[in-house]
Amino acid sequence: MPHKESYVEFAPSRYPPFPAGLKEIELKTISLRKIQDADRDEQELMFEACKAWGFFYLNLSDSEQGEIISHSSEDVARVAEDVMAMPMDEKMKYPFDFANREVFGYKNQTPDTAEFFNVAKNDMIVPDDQMKRAWPKPVLENKPLLATYCKTAHSVGLQILEVLAKKLGIDPEEIHRRHKIEELSGDHIRMTRGPPRKTVDMPEIQTPSHTDFGTITILMNWLGGLQVYGSPNRVLGNLDYDDDNAEWMWVRPKKGCAIVNLGDAAVKFTNGVLCSGRHRVIPSPGEQGKWPRYSIVYFVRPAHECRLKTLKGSGVPEAGDEDEEGVNAKDWIFMQAERLAGR
Repeated sequence: MPHKESYVEFAPSRYPPFPAGLKEIELKTISLRKIQDADRDEQELMFEACKAWGFFYLNLSDSEQGEIISHSSEDVARVAEDVMAMPMDEKMKYPFDFANREVFGYKNQTPDTAEFFNVAKNDMIVPDDQMKRAWPKPVLENKPLLATYCKTAHSVGLQILEVLAKKLGIDPEEIHRRHKIEELSGDHIRMTRGPPRKTVDMPEIQTPSHTDFGTITILMNWLGGLQVYGSPNRVLGNLDYDDDNAEWMWVRPKKGCAIVNLGDAAVKFTNGVLCSGRHRVIPSPGEQGKWPRYSIVYFVRPAHECRLKTLKGSGVPEAGDEDEEGVNAKDWIFMQAERLAGR
């Protein structure tokens, strides 16, 4: 567990409130406990949210796994503060491995203004001598915390996907075998730090507009900044703005809740029945913008060799012949990461 006496930047108890009067998206709040208890009304509410926006709040209260995510995310954010406080030359010892088409490690503040450190799930859940990459001291010292977070968030993500699969007549085993936690994949914890807005001439965008590349994402954040575009995406990799009347809407952080969203793989597996929400991060509004914005994200992604193809299900439209081959998940995620990075 992080053990520094004081954390200067990540201090949720000191954050000012999210300001009133902004254009906000009205997301449904889904109870994790009710989902785990197989509450049919809650399952239907979540299914409708995933068809409409691909985004919802997940109430983590009264669920053992939910409480682990809720409490541990703050500890992980403190690890993130330790990582981001390292000298730049130290952080740059852990770059993305583009030669091997992997996006784990550190990404600095260009071309957007946020910096990331992506911690690979596959290294955190195995003994040290089986890790494939080097990691900085704050990550290694907190590996048990990070392993628990990976395992818990991964499990919760699959529980949600299982409910959605059943709603569409997809055999849940088809989802599980594509997302086995021990399989090599792009799953990771992303530690993000957006700088405080100290001057008006600072960049407006901290993370550009995109849809997530994997299947499902679990986000913990304590300050505003996340925005969702008013036209959901139902086509794999589509980043065009198709609706001239749509606009960007704020997502208010909600205490005790994660923000869950679906990604490109969920769109592909269901042939567009489920959607992925296009989103971006800009500086936190109002007085919140004076604070660095930390967020902790867990990405559940298909195994590297999984082909992104439409799955069979009574509620899934049949795919055309062009769907026969399908790109594998590792190549798809890397291509989209390069596209987002402007490489």
